[in-house]
Amino acid sequence: MADHLQANFSWTIQQTIWYSKVLPTFSDALALVRRFLWASTFSTSSETTQMIKVPRLLFERLRDIAVYAA
Repeated sequence: MADHLQANFSWTIQQTIWYSKVLPTFSDALALVRRFLWASTFSTSSETTQMIKVPRLLFERLRDIAVYAA
């Protein structure tokens, strides 16, 4: 599924200071699939006039932490 998703979604390769990766790993592929499933489940408004309950940058950061968890 990650192989098919890579055409429409950008890979986020999780990096650490002590370990640098060039290619995505299985955990990166799993995170890509989770990110896709979350995007189809939780939608955010594209309009700027609506009330903001959770700032978009905070939501995206929390999402990125969650897709790599476990």
